Amino acid sequence: MSDQIIPRYLPIDTYDAESPVLFINTQKELSDMAACAMHRFVVVRDLADTFSSLDLKGISDCDLTRITSAVHLLMREGCAILNVIQTRALQREEGFKTAV
Repeated sequence: MSDQIIPRYLPIDTYDAESPVLFINTQKELSDMAACAMHRFVVVRDLADTFSSLDLKGISDCDLTRITSAVHLLMREGCAILNVIQTRALQREEGFKTAV
């Protein structure tokens, strides 16, 4: 994928619409993209930390579905952003290799 040209706006497939609604601006600064992905992973981590300290014996199926859906969505978005970061990093590395 490192030799592919990334479109400026890459859709995030969240399975909640027939056509994409959310897009990643692939030309943003890598630090901004990393911060955006990190925020999603921190929220998921904090949520997992909270649930690891709770007694979940009485949790309803509905609540568990809501929680897992939120975690899934945040992880999908964060991973999509990381894929763009990785592709751009590989392209940059390839550029350095050919320039030497």
